[in-house]
Amino acid sequence: MLRIVPLLVLLCVALAACAPRLSPPYRDFEERSSVTQIDSLGDVSVRLADAVREAGWAIGPPQAPGFVTTEPRFFTHGLFGRTTAVLDLVPLNGGFIRVYVRAESKGLLGGRTKVFALNSDLRHLILGPISESLTKRRMVPLGTPKDRDEEATR
Repeated sequence: MLRIVPLLVLLCVALAACAPRLSPPYRDFEERSSVTQIDSLGDVSVRLADAVREAGWAIGPPQAPGFVTTEPRFFTHGLFGRTTAVLDLVPLNGGFIRVYVRAESKGLLGGRTKVFALNSDLRHLILGPISESLTKRRMVPLGTPKDRDEEATR
């Protein structure tokens, strides 16, 4: 029995190293302009809509007042991966913006599954262009969700 324990520990470590890295289906940004610059740049919803268009997304009907919502867009990743995504850009109090990703994956047999976490391919495909576009408008991505949670609980 004692011979199996080191083997099990080694197996657990190897499996943990092979686990995919997942991230939550949103990304937070912070406005890095001064108050006078923000006022001169105009309404944040207009700037968000411009960023969405620049990133190649089409604007759709908003989910709620103040939201900027995109039309669904199809992404192909991996060998059989097909995902439909919609972005919701939500201005938050204090100069923060949250970009939600509402994604749905379609299987080989036609079944649909909600995407609860983004793998690195989807994160790069979906959030990459919008992140670059928002960064050009002085809205910088905040750290990882773990970093933000630790900072909020200090």
